[in-house]
Amino acid sequence: MNKAENCEKNINASGEVTGFGKKSGIIGIVGFGHLGSSLAYPLVKNGYPKEDLLIAHKGSALTRERAVGMGLDRALVDARTLMSSADIIFVATRPQDVLSLPVSSVKRGALVVSCMAGLPLDLLNDIFGGPVCRMMCSGPDTILEGRGAATLFPANERIEALLRRIGLSIMPVSAEEELDSFTVGICIPAMLLNIPTPSDEVKEAMDLMEANYPVYGPLRDWVCELVPPNDAEKITEGRGERLANVSTKGGITEAMTTSLALGASFAAALLRGMERGREITDDIRKSVMDSVKLAG
Repeated sequence: MNKAENCEKNINASGEVTGFGKKSGIIGIVGFGHLGSSLAYPLVKNGYPKEDLLIAHKGSALTRERAVGMGLDRALVDARTLMSSADIIFVATRPQDVLSLPVSSVKRGALVVSCMAGLPLDLLNDIFGGPVCRMMCSGPDTILEGRGAATLFPANERIEALLRRIGLSIMPVSAEEELDSFTVGICIPAMLLNIPTPSDEVKEAMDLMEANYPVYGPLRDWVCELVPPNDAEKITEGRGERLANVSTKGGITEAMTTSLALGASFAAALLRGMERGREITDDIRKSVMDSVKLAG
């Protein structure tokens, strides 16, 4: 029996499987880097059946080694098998790789959850030929520590229940722009751990953001739990190393920390993060559309 047949065997008449809190179905994770593996690990740790998990990746030896180390070597399948078999598909690849995915193979009725920063819903819906849910979450370290935060747009109770089951705090948003603001907000702990900022300035900046984006209410509590104000102002050692671990070159965190380092206020740095997010989205959209034109 091949892997796809085995998946179908485990699904009941309503397309769900038992044994993991609310019935979740076959879960597929496309991309098994830091984010993909940080989703898979708590799933397995919290009792999700390994035989009901599928993983597709680009074939690197390091990724296979990571999967084997988690006891998930039998979960490794090609992307087409995953797409045609999974009931929930988390796409955790680089945004630039989305056009190489066999999107025409997505199982009818499957929930596709994009974890790719910078790809807006209108473009995702066009690529996948149907509704897609966007998910943004805090860094892999926070997820593995059981202190992760995530948001989904549009909201989806089934996905939210699954994410809560693996320890993520779900923060609701009412618009895609608010989801993008959340992407900026989850960078704040990294900023505070690397650039000392008075707690009243941070609070004022987040209050200003909350006026437009209500998600900054729960985000403020989450930030304070991760980096208590007094700790943030005292931290001096190892800043450069920590920043290198959390900041992607050319990314949102780098844009905000650079803004702060140049003397901008914390509020201005958050706005710079929003601006950088829009720039990244525009760049990715242009790159994807150019690739579509070339393929055509």
